[in-house]
Order: sequence, then structure tokens, then C-alpha cells
Amino acid sequence: MNDAEQWCLVTVRQWKRDSFVKYLQNDIEQKRLEELIVEIVEPEEAVYDNMVLMQISSYPEARKALQQIEFFQGIQRLKPNEANRMLGR
Repeated sequence: MNDAEQWCLVTVRQWKRDSFVKYLQNDIEQKRLEELIVEIVEPEEAVYDNMVLMQISSYPEARKALQQIEFFQGIQRLKPNEANRMLGR
């Protein structure tokens, strides 16, 4: 994992993760956010049901973009070891 990788955990409204991810992917395409939101991971474990793990290039910009998306609730930065643990690395 290189230092440029920034991971964050996004919380979404309960039972709405699939919808949120669809809206997010739509926004990434329409607004050309591929460089901002590098990777989206939906953790399998039930405790993460309302969460999406994301690799981003800029926390402030990602937060601004995500706040526009329906069902978004919150975002927090992750330390690399936390992200690795959630990714099962």
C-alpha cells in the first residue's frame, strides 16, 4: 500500500447501501470523478452493512462530492492498517 492511498469509511442510511453505490457510480461517470474516487469496496461482514470503503485522492473533495449523494450519512478517514484489515489484506 503506498502512502498516496487514502481510504475512508462512508456511512449510508440503513438498508440503502446498494442504492447509494448505484447513485455514486452514476455520479462518478457523469461528473468524471474517477481520479477522486479511485476504488469502492462494499465490505462483506454484516457489521459493515451500512458502510462503503473508498479509496480517494482528496478527502475534502470526496466529502463535498459525497454529500450531494442521496442516503449519504458520514465519512471518516481510515488509517492504512484499518483499511487493510477491512480489505482482508
